[in-house]
Amino acid sequence: MKHKADWDEAEKRCKLSDEELRMARELGFQPHSLIKNIPNRSQPWKAPIPVWIRSLYEERMEQPGRAIPPPPPSPSFEREPPPFDEPALDWEFEDIFDDDSPPTPHEIDEENRLLLRRQRNYRLAAEYVAAAFATLAPVRKVVLFGSVAVPLKKEIPRFREFRRHRQPVWHECKDVDLAVWLDDLSDLRSLQRARWQALNRLLAEKDAGVAHHQVDVFLFEPGTDRFLGHLCNFGVCPKKKPECRVRDCGAVPFLQRRDKFALRRDVLAADRSVVLFDRSTPVLRGSPAIASPPTSDDRP
Repeated sequence: MKHKADWDEAEKRCKLSDEELRMARELGFQPHSLIKNIPNRSQPWKAPIPVWIRSLYEERMEQPGRAIPPPPPSPSFEREPPPFDEPALDWEFEDIFDDDSPPTPHEIDEENRLLLRRQRNYRLAAEYVAAAFATLAPVRKVVLFGSVAVPLKKEIPRFREFRRHRQPVWHECKDVDLAVWLDDLSDLRSLQRARWQALNRLLAEKDAGVAHHQVDVFLFEPGTDRFLGHLCNFGVCPKKKPECRVRDCGAVPFLQRRDKFALRRDVLAADRSVVLFDRSTPVLRGSPAIASPPTSDDRP
């Protein structure tokens, strides 16, 4: 990652979690932009940086396809004036300057460390949510699948500074995929509540921040293994959002249907998934093998 020291400083001074740091990057922020928007005592109207980042990111998530650049200075997010000897550059444009040098070995190791830590946090989230679901009588089985369930592989990432130089790093886990077999769909709100409470406990006990919409719950019918739909992320059903207009979405409260979505059944294959809970043998399962942090000899 370019300017890793600047990102480390922004993460520390703004008190950002790994997930909030990822959101800030996807929104187009640079480290100095975040630091300069930290509210001081004379600016009580400003939201803390983590709250601000999450609100901007959630706004973009609610409007698919809309790119939200860092907002211009405003009374709510006022940039502090530069010292008299600092050029008064427009902060919207000073972020575009970047060099074309390849990532250093230290930057590669740091990026790999962050990606591995994200997978571990997501795995913890899966285990906490599975434990919460296990307390609900209709839940028969919980299975973790996707990239969080298996050892990571190295690939050319989407990050520009690594992609440009064809530098592979560990795969980036985007979210947690949980398959849940339910006897009864009449109280999906309790399932939502259990997910939210579990992630709150995770944050309090492990200091690992994972948002509820990053735990994607796929619902199945016991016995037939028929895919029923997704657990909705909205607190109201229907929410009157564009995604709520899909046919049969919300016919069962909080059961979401996604347009043109088809689940590949091989994603639940034994070598690509982990059973976290099974009511027939009600014991939470152990963690799968997860790649160890790369050493200097392991670095590609």
